[in-house]
Amino acid sequence: MFLFCNTYFTGSLHLFLNLNYTNTQNPLITAFYSMPGNSAVTVCYMDNFDRMHNLTGMVNVQYPVKWWMPSLTLTCMKTFFSYPGPNESVLKAGRPLVMLNFNNSFTLPSGFLLSADFNYGSRGYYQLYEAKSYTSFNLSLKKSFLKDKLQLSLDAYDIFNKNNTRASARLNDIIMHSIGKEETRKVGFTITYRFRTEKKMNNQSAAETEMSRLNMDNQ
Repeated sequence: MFLFCNTYFTGSLHLFLNLNYTNTQNPLITAFYSMPGNSAVTVCYMDNFDRMHNLTGMVNVQYPVKWWMPSLTLTCMKTFFSYPGPNESVLKAGRPLVMLNFNNSFTLPSGFLLSADFNYGSRGYYQLYEAKSYTSFNLSLKKSFLKDKLQLSLDAYDIFNKNNTRASARLNDIIMHSIGKEETRKVGFTITYRFRTEKKMNNQSAAETEMSRLNMDNQ
């Protein structure tokens, strides 16, 4: 089941709101437990759990200021989910996940475009997994030539090397910790050339096209 709503105001200030609710019956999730009689062996398998509810809210605000276009997005996701813990106890998903994205575009002299993006994720739960906090900061500088046919882009990702994947989970009698060791700080250079900058647009509507295909316009 989904609940969706949005509000958008035109003018200098742009505001977008979104609320989503999901009810999943018997979700299929990766489960694990230690083998009876040999605790050194962990059994991992897919299992159907009891129902799970997810509530996600998102707010996006944009306010263009001459050569600066900022966009701020705040997302909050709460999971309502119960699962078995040690000694027949019942565990529940804890604090919600909060994600912040602050994207900025700057129009510079001589046709240069600078983008600076900051991303933040808080500590919080999704299903039975608790994700750790992370941050990332990206920069991009673009310039177009030959009437926008050629574009050069210099991009730097996760400049401070803080976008690390870390999570933990507790199920039955097992506590699991997961750490991603991927190098996310990198620099890239992209060259894009468009051989055709214009396309002929067909003014015929989709309905007219479908009726013509079915020969309904001649009946």
